[in-house]
Amino acid sequence: MTQSPKTPQAPHHLNLPGARTVTTSAVRAAAHTLDQALSTQSMICLTADPGVGKTYTLQLLCEQRPDLPALRLLPRPQARPDDLRHSLYRELGLPADPPADPGICDDYLRHALARTRHVLVVDEAHQLSAACIEYVRYLYDDPGPQVTIVLLASRPRLRALRSQPTLINRVATWHHMEPLDVNEVPTALRDFHPLWHDTPSHALTHLDSLWAHGNLRRWAALTHQLQATLHRHPDRPADPETLLRRLRPQLPCPA
Repeated sequence: MTQSPKTPQAPHHLNLPGARTVTTSAVRAAAHTLDQALSTQSMICLTADPGVGKTYTLQLLCEQRPDLPALRLLPRPQARPDDLRHSLYRELGLPADPPADPGICDDYLRHALARTRHVLVVDEAHQLSAACIEYVRYLYDDPGPQVTIVLLASRPRLRALRSQPTLINRVATWHHMEPLDVNEVPTALRDFHPLWHDTPSHALTHLDSLWAHGNLRRWAALTHQLQATLHRHPDRPADPETLLRRLRPQLPCPA
């Protein structure tokens, strides 16, 4: 009897052993927004503060919809339209190298995208140049491709993205992912990692107020420090100050 392959899971920050996926209210809200976009084949922008988990969340949601292929582009700073064009060509698994001629390359892309529905995810979209944004507009406006476009952007850099008239007129939803609510922290952290199972709720909310502020990347860093501390001192409970001392930068003593 053969086993069906497991759906790959998005990697947690620091690849924490034992970490599990947690479906928070922010994840459920993002899933609702994505499903609405898929139903209308529209363009949306998912934003969050750094570390809240927008990239991880979207990767997870795409993996939960295996019948809908996801294409992920991570443009480098100062990327050109040809960089997006060639990256998309490779993401689609088209044969050989991308044609050097932009028109021929786009014909291949249009044909591939017209065969089946796709989600096109553009990570760090706030780094896109005006020319690259115009290329995204071209993909979106073309009636042939069956593509839903999801832009991921950091909220501190969102102003530059929203200043582009090309996007303002086409983004159907600007969805902001909130960090964990303080009332979610105890349940979410116990679901996230077994090391927090026996930690009192007041201790978890205290750590959250001192350091994490609902930010899942910061909670991953705390969990990593807890693992390291328990590995070195398995019989000594780790107190919050010990964990935080390893995470906070040490300021040099004044001369």
